[in-house]
Amino acid sequence: MEKVLNVSAKYAAEIAGIKAVLKELESGRIYGFNGNCTPADGSLETNVDVLTAQLKDLLDKIEYGKASRCDNEH
Repeated sequence: MEKVLNVSAKYAAEIAGIKAVLKELESGRIYGFNGNCTPADGSLETNVDVLTAQLKDLLDKIEYGKASRCDNEH
C-alpha cells in the first residue's frame, strides 16, 4: 500500500517536542525523583500533562489536516 501522508516529516517539529520530553524522562530528569532538585525539569505530573497536550495537539492536526508548526515557520 502506498503511503498517502508522511506524518513523520510533516509534523517533525511536534514529534521532536514529544521525543524531547520522553528523553528527559528516560534520563531521570524528573523534579523530586532520585534527589533531583531542579524545578525546571518538571514533576512527573507536569511532564505527563505536557505530553498529553502535545499528543492531543498532534492528533488534532493529523485528523483535520491542519498545518504543522514547521509550516508556520516558513
